[in-house]
Amino acid sequence: MFETLAFWVVVLGSVGLFSAQMSTRWRLLQAAPGEFSFDQLPSRIERFVTEVVFQSKVIGRRRWVGLAHLGVFWGFVAFGGYTLVETLHGLGIADLTHTTAFRVYMYLLAPFSIGVLAGIVFLAIRRGILQPRALGPTVSKESILIAGFIAVLMITFLLDLFVLDGGLAARVNWWVHMLLIFTFLVLIPDSKHLHLLLSPGTVFLKAPVLGTVPNLDFEKEEVGMETVKDLPKKAVLDAFTCVECGRCQEACPAFATGKLLNPKTLILQNEAALLEGKAEAKLVDVYDPGVLWQCTTCGACEDACPVGIEHTPVIIGARRGLASNGDAPEYLAPVYNNLERRGNLWGQTSEARQKFVASAQLETFDPARHEYLLWLGCAGGTEPDFQKSLRSLAEILRAQGKTFGVLSKERCTGDVAKRTGNEYQFQELATANVDDMQNAGVKKVVTSCPHCLKTLGHDYKQFGFEGKVVHSSVLVEQLTRYERPVHLEEEAVTFHDPCYLGRYAGEHEAPRALLERHGAAVSEPERTKDNPFCCGAGGGLLFEEHESGTRISQERFDQLKATGANTIVMGCPFCSIMLKGAKASTPGTDDIQMVDLMTWTEGRLRKAGRLGQGESGAEAPQEQAQG
Repeated sequence: MFETLAFWVVVLGSVGLFSAQMSTRWRLLQAAPGEFSFDQLPSRIERFVTEVVFQSKVIGRRRWVGLAHLGVFWGFVAFGGYTLVETLHGLGIADLTHTTAFRVYMYLLAPFSIGVLAGIVFLAIRRGILQPRALGPTVSKESILIAGFIAVLMITFLLDLFVLDGGLAARVNWWVHMLLIFTFLVLIPDSKHLHLLLSPGTVFLKAPVLGTVPNLDFEKEEVGMETVKDLPKKAVLDAFTCVECGRCQEACPAFATGKLLNPKTLILQNEAALLEGKAEAKLVDVYDPGVLWQCTTCGACEDACPVGIEHTPVIIGARRGLASNGDAPEYLAPVYNNLERRGNLWGQTSEARQKFVASAQLETFDPARHEYLLWLGCAGGTEPDFQKSLRSLAEILRAQGKTFGVLSKERCTGDVAKRTGNEYQFQELATANVDDMQNAGVKKVVTSCPHCLKTLGHDYKQFGFEGKVVHSSVLVEQLTRYERPVHLEEEAVTFHDPCYLGRYAGEHEAPRALLERHGAAVSEPERTKDNPFCCGAGGGLLFEEHESGTRISQERFDQLKATGANTIVMGCPFCSIMLKGAKASTPGTDDIQMVDLMTWTEGRLRKAGRLGQGESGAEAPQEQAQG
């Protein structure tokens, strides 16, 4: 009787303390603006199964750590029934411990307990002794303590199952086991282990498409996030879920090149501000100085996060709050001015674009005669090297019998405006472009710019555009898939995956298939395919001339150069500008050729006699891009 009463005190006390701590977080979550989104339910369920049930993201890039975590995760799931039965027994509510079914269940739990024990010992050694940089400069005593708790839980279970057979030792063993469980319950809310309860929710609630940033509703006078109380519900839930694993930190190109931005720190600063009651604090004061403008929006942080945290919407949301008050960096002022006056990033006149359209013999899109709209983009209208790439694309499409045209007038998609927080300007550009494409009867769009691909193919859906948007590498790969390979001398190349193509769009096999089909021996750089290292241009940083620390473009160029390939192939005009700039500042690189994928492909086809004889395309116009 005394034991039962004592156990009631333990259970009620721990549940009460747990509930008190969780109620604070619940109130903060309820007070946060916005609502959770449940759209695209099949995609959310698929992600839940792969990332929560099978722990795919945990295992993906840290195999041994991930497998250890998988053992601990499934062990805890498997032990749920055991804990419930023993709790009901201890409270005197029901005793199922002597049933045959429970004994069989205990024997089935044995391999799980061994897996948990092995996994937690491995993780404790890694955190306490090996101390990877991503986990932080200090060892968390709490983490080591909880790791010890979990190890003792497994040991006491195994002792109960295989060694002890009643008596005082068995009772002491039972009490140690149950006291640790309910002590752990009390510790969970104020520790990173809260992710055990919250991460299934954050993974499920994460937007199905990477980098989804909902539009502001100006009729409701939304201006973005200015203070802590403006953090939306998902961002608040994310703040409480962070497991502090440092994967986002490891993936971030800004952090890797010596900048202040650390996506893990930013999320933890949100958590601290929320729990400290700093609802009125300005976000720009909560974060380290300048970090909001060091983000390239490459998406590496949230793509790497195993618990579904979305960093980019928070950063862009906070940028919106600053931009709405005229507090964007000075280097963005001329960009915004160019977009407003001329409709393109570099402020070029429409005559410059028209000169290129005429010289490249591009027709105005007519749905009765053309299958595809060829989207030129800002670089296509103004940047000579990218114009050469577009000429190459046009030659390939013509050779394949594909019909295409361009809009008579084309504005910037607004990618830079959106990612830098100038939402009003983005929506103006998006609305006008969608109207133009719908009025022109556009159903299919091909673009060589991954930023345009993301904006046209995803962001514009919120404005009613339902056309199919494809990157040129994907379309050309599909069109040439069944042609015989080009037989030329093999060329050693490396391919730089643009973040907005490899990571955002998940398209990294098509460019390589094109390269290999046309005689390339591809060497992979350090970061590649769906986990590329950013060129440093995204999020408006193409126009930032005073980048702190090592330039991101320089770091990436060095990674590409380290492959030993003399040809670097690119698939994005922004990447081309940044990486060519890095090459120009690197001595001894005159022998390295840098070329766009379409230009390279057309050159190989022409050399093999597949596109006729003579030089490729007309000469690029002489206008120089201003940037």
